[in-house]
Amino acid sequence: WKSMNGWLMLNKPEGFTSNYCLNILKKKFNLKKTGYAGTLDPLATGLLPIAIGESTKSIKYFENLDKTYLFKVRWGIETTTLDKEGVILKKNDIIPAKSSILSILNKFKGKILQTPPTYSAVRINGRRAYDLARKGLKFNIRPKEIFVNNIKLLKHDIIQKKSIFLIKCKTGCYVRSIVKDLAKLLNTVAYCTQIDRRRIGIFTKKRSLKLDFCMNMKKKEELKKFILDIPEVLYHIPQIKLDDKRLELIKNGMKVSMYEEIGSSNFENYIISSSKHILALGTVKSGYFYPKRILKA
Repeated sequence: WKSMNGWLMLNKPEGFTSNYCLNILKKKFNLKKTGYAGTLDPLATGLLPIAIGESTKSIKYFENLDKTYLFKVRWGIETTTLDKEGVILKKNDIIPAKSSILSILNKFKGKILQTPPTYSAVRINGRRAYDLARKGLKFNIRPKEIFVNNIKLLKHDIIQKKSIFLIKCKTGCYVRSIVKDLAKLLNTVAYCTQIDRRRIGIFTKKRSLKLDFCMNMKKKEELKKFILDIPEVLYHIPQIKLDDKRLELIKNGMKVSMYEEIGSSNFENYIISSSKHILALGTVKSGYFYPKRILKA
């Protein structure tokens, strides 16, 4: 029967790596090619989009959508991993006031420089930072520019020494680093007690499937009902349907004129779909479509 191609919106449980979740689904449903968009830490929960089959070729187009996280902070303690998995590194009794937190939030909006955590999937000379950190090796991670659309303080409890925030950011932002930097500006230390990814683009955690729910399915057909097709997931990229002889040229990687349809426009990303189960991802320059990836939809 026809192989499965599309996206599955998974609600990742706490305590598992993103890779583990991917692999047990792969094994259970005998999926050939799989991948995911945007790693979640083992202790993070929430939306983990899984690409199946041909849709793995579209991961990089999906990854640049905005992401929203709810995260909880414990003030006065810093751990090695900046979450509750690590061991305590620093402790103090400085718990910031709500007004102090609110007064610095604007410094975390827009383009900011951020150093990823030592326990992260960042590559240092080809090796993952967390592998080096677990071995106790010393290394430096270069700060990088990230973009934060918005950050809000939802709740602050000075007695419990805890706060809850909501952040919307572009890809590459580490919530644990935001927490470390917030604490630093407030002359204290802190760590994340919870990170929950609520949204990616228009996709919400509410519409995602729990891992248990998937693992309790008896047949592959049951999973199929929840698979989103590639154009639906790449809703943010302009697309057009073609069913003429240009399709053959596109399949062979050749540029085609789209002048009749879109004039001499330019698009960084563009999708051409067809009723013949072919999908092409590419760019449009001066009315010409240049295919980059051809997918069997």
